[in-house]
Amino acid sequence: MLKMILKDLRLSPLRSILTSVSMLVGIIAMIGSVLVGTLGREYLISVNAQVYGWSPTYSFVIAESDLHDRNKMEQLFQRFEAIDDVAAVTFSMGEDIRFAPMKDLTPIPPNDVYQNLMAFDVVCTTEAYSQVYNLPMTSGRWLEPSSEGGSLEVVINKEAKNYFNDSPYAAGNVKSTLSLTPFNIVGVVNDGRNFPTIYADSAAILNFAPAMWQVQNANVYWHPTTGLTIEQIHSALGDILTDTIGGYWESAGRSDIGDTYDSVLSILQLGLLVTSLLLLFVSVLGQINIGLSSLEQRTHELLIRRAIGASRTNIVVLVLGSQLILSIFVCFAAILISLILVHCIGALPEKPTYVCELSPTERGHLYQFNYRVVGCMLNAHHPHESIGFDWGSVYCGHEDDPCGAPDFPEPNFDIMFFVDIPPFDSKGE
Repeated sequence: MLKMILKDLRLSPLRSILTSVSMLVGIIAMIGSVLVGTLGREYLISVNAQVYGWSPTYSFVIAESDLHDRNKMEQLFQRFEAIDDVAAVTFSMGEDIRFAPMKDLTPIPPNDVYQNLMAFDVVCTTEAYSQVYNLPMTSGRWLEPSSEGGSLEVVINKEAKNYFNDSPYAAGNVKSTLSLTPFNIVGVVNDGRNFPTIYADSAAILNFAPAMWQVQNANVYWHPTTGLTIEQIHSALGDILTDTIGGYWESAGRSDIGDTYDSVLSILQLGLLVTSLLLLFVSVLGQINIGLSSLEQRTHELLIRRAIGASRTNIVVLVLGSQLILSIFVCFAAILISLILVHCIGALPEKPTYVCELSPTERGHLYQFNYRVVGCMLNAHHPHESIGFDWGSVYCGHEDDPCGAPDFPEPNFDIMFFVDIPPFDSKGE
């Protein structure tokens, strides 16, 4: 019987190919809708949590509080560490905290450490920040509570890692002080940001680097995990402030956009599901049409088989067996193709990042900025080459092979952009 079924497939190769293609399109469409509804949904939610926080996340601005009393601040940190929900506090400093890489801890830092000091986006926060936001570690670990660590530690993101170049230490200070404070770089985090960011423990800075503690305001990010209502969160936060630093909270609201993501994903998933069902329905109709046409053509053959003793079961198996074998083969092929497509999408290379450093002279003008950036982009494939202008100079290079660290006079501009550059030869053509 199996030989007869396989022979039947070989008799009509075009019919078999058309049937297979229609089935393949319908099955791949169904698999695609399922992937979007599961893997795609989880991925987008995770990306949203990296930037805006897990849904729901409530943000509060703290006003008229005593943020400089060490004892009160320590009580504040302890209260937030003790709550059952996940809540983090961030502090905005009045002066930028600058950092530079350090290879080792020396009593007198070399001059290049002072020359390489750079103002990063510094997030002075508490240990729970990585739980409010989705911050998976690329290497190392996250900040520990000040009661456990007892040292100055920082965590850098992937963009800042290129600047520190695997240095174990970071020297930090503010512009109003010349002294440098060493920090241990304990981890690299994937925070979803495309600009260099450093995360520092607020309690450690308050205790061990008081010169940097020039806080202006504070924000609280609260992610409820125990079923608290927003009214209960308001009351709990008010009690914490009253018992510690005083003041009150204001400008309460949602910092995440989980509801927007959820509605968009639901509509997208529904649209893809309806489309895939329609494709599958059309595929089934085509298969039925081909099957009926084939059955009509084989009526005389089947009557002869029935007359010479073939049972009804044998006739049914003969008619449907070829379609069953073809369906099994197409299902495996569709699953294999879907896995290959998912793997290829995940392996797509990122666009190259090029860095340009501009050093304007006294004759530089801001209105020339865009014009000069265009020139930099056109010449970005010349690593380490200086492009001279009447108002300054431009140095270009790739992020994996940057333009070095020329001694630029203040002010400096660091520009990062994404470009697609076609292959070029050694002459840059």
